[in-house]
Amino acid sequence: MSFYNYLIDFTLTNVGTPTEPVTLAEAKNYCRVTTSADDALITDLITEAREAIEKATGLCIVQKTVKIWFNNPASNFSIPYGPIDPTTFKLYDNVNNTEILAINYRLVGGQYPSLNFPIWNQLRAEYTSGFITLPKELKIAILDQIDFDYENRGADIERYDQSGVCQKAWRTCQRYTRTSPIL
Repeated sequence: MSFYNYLIDFTLTNVGTPTEPVTLAEAKNYCRVTTSADDALITDLITEAREAIEKATGLCIVQKTVKIWFNNPASNFSIPYGPIDPTTFKLYDNVNNTEILAINYRLVGGQYPSLNFPIWNQLRAEYTSGFITLPKELKIAILDQIDFDYENRGADIERYDQSGVCQKAWRTCQRYTRTSPIL
C-alpha cells in the first residue's frame, strides 16, 4: 500500500478542432518571412510549438477534455493539466465506477486546484481544461519556438534541455510549470 499521491494514467483529448493561439500571419511576421512558399511548414510548426510548450509546462493551452486516474492517500493531490474549468470537474470511484458527488469531495484552489478529500486510492477525474485567454508570455514562447524551429529546420541541433523546446521558450515555461524543472 502506498502512502503517496501519484498519477496512474491520463488522456488528453482536444475539444473539437483546436484554434491555434498563434495565426499564420503572426508567426510569419515574428519569423520575418515575407513569402508564402513556407506557409504549410509554418502552419505545422505552429501546432508543434504549441504542443511542445504544453508538454514543457504541463498546461493545456487549447481546450481539452482531461481524464486522469490517480491515488490520493495523502490528501491534497494536485490536479494536473490546468487551468481547469471547475464547473466541469467530475470525480469517480474507479473501483465501483460510480460518480462521487460534489458534496463528498473538496477541491481547494481555482484554476490549479488540489483534491483535499476523499483520501482514497483508485480515483478517476474528468474535466475540461485550457486557457480562455492565453497569457502574453506563453504566446511569445510559442512564437520563439516557431522561430527557433523555422531557423534551424533540417539542422541537428543539440538543445540545452531535453524538453523539446528552445532555451528562450524554456525560460518562460519554467515560470508556468507547477513541478520543479530541476527534478
